[in-house]
Amino acid sequence: MEESIMETGEILAVGPRELPQNGTVQVWVDAGSGSSGQRIVVPVTSLQPDDNDHGESKTALYILRMHP
Repeated sequence: MEESIMETGEILAVGPRELPQNGTVQVWVDAGSGSSGQRIVVPVTSLQPDDNDHGESKTALYILRMHP
């Protein structure tokens, strides 16, 4: 059984391939339920590269940790 976002505190996000060393960055996250998603600004320390990203574009797939 898959864990929910509330249980893991992690969601997938799409952001720039090159991240600054610190500060914040704008990413896109899926809003679910047929919504178009939204752009949000998050600390770069909340992002980790996702294993499903293949490094083939200017954007990258990240796991966004919603809780510290």
